[in-house]
Amino acid sequence: MKNIKIDAASLNQEFYQISPRILESFPKFRMPVNLYLFKENIASLQPLYKKETRLQEEERENIINLAKEGVVFVSRDDHPIYSKHISKQLDLILVDKNLTPTEIIDILKLAIPEKILEFYEQPVKPAWEQLKEDVLVLLEYVRQDPYRLKGLLKNLFTQTSEDLTKHTYNAGIIGLSILLNMSREFKEKEIIFITLGLFSYELGFYRIPKFIREKKSNLTPEEQQKLFNHPTTSANIMRKLDIREEPLLNCHLEHHEFLDGSGYPRKLSGQELSTAGRICSLANFSAELLAQGIQPIQLIEVLPSQSKKLDSKAYTGLLNILTDTFVK
Repeated sequence: MKNIKIDAASLNQEFYQISPRILESFPKFRMPVNLYLFKENIASLQPLYKKETRLQEEERENIINLAKEGVVFVSRDDHPIYSKHISKQLDLILVDKNLTPTEIIDILKLAIPEKILEFYEQPVKPAWEQLKEDVLVLLEYVRQDPYRLKGLLKNLFTQTSEDLTKHTYNAGIIGLSILLNMSREFKEKEIIFITLGLFSYELGFYRIPKFIREKKSNLTPEEQQKLFNHPTTSANIMRKLDIREEPLLNCHLEHHEFLDGSGYPRKLSGQELSTAGRICSLANFSAELLAQGIQPIQLIEVLPSQSKKLDSKAYTGLLNILTDTFVK
């Protein structure tokens, strides 16, 4: 590490100020990034701490106090390490005002699928609570500034056919866009429960053995039944975890149902479908198209051909959101 002469204009392009809260969240005596001290009188960044060096208690306290003064910086070259750390404590994105929108999107795309995977692999209460916590951070983040959803929609995963957690993330972001566009129709608790359902609804499908999920040849009747019943299986697992909120469970139960009755497993139609189920069905259907190689902007052209299957309000809202995001 060496002194870095830097002008004010390029300071925030190459480095960002680190908050005391972030520093306090690092391992106590070995921080994972290089830290620099900004000397305004000489417009210079001086080495303050070399990553993974053992700290004494007094040294750590001094660094945190300097951060409170706003003079401690980290290089954007260390962003991959920084983002991986924040992905473990996602609520930190709500307090760090120095991260760019793109950097926060990178962190969310790392954190949310990771928590989805942990829950899908081990659907137990602690894994659910961790996923729930991170999804609610995401919800708070986009509600602070609805424009942030545009950034998330522009940066969805592509070619997710082999990765169910990324597929769920894509559907979650799309569904959240639809939900918040219709938010006046829901009570606050309903918004929370539907959001949680949108980011967990593929649990039952993930629990099907992978060789069946990825099988290219014809399925046996037993294998077909497992696929057909996976929404019910998903809801049953959630109930075993004592998760019984109806809007959340309806995302699990109805994400393959369509208004014309052509879906499964219960072939619901019309008013038989819940509003949560309609939103999740449209979000899942859109994410499936993305998994096949369709780009988000192309949904504007593809979805109209399927409009009879989809809830008109959710469908129209999504088209408006996509047009506003990608065309205007």
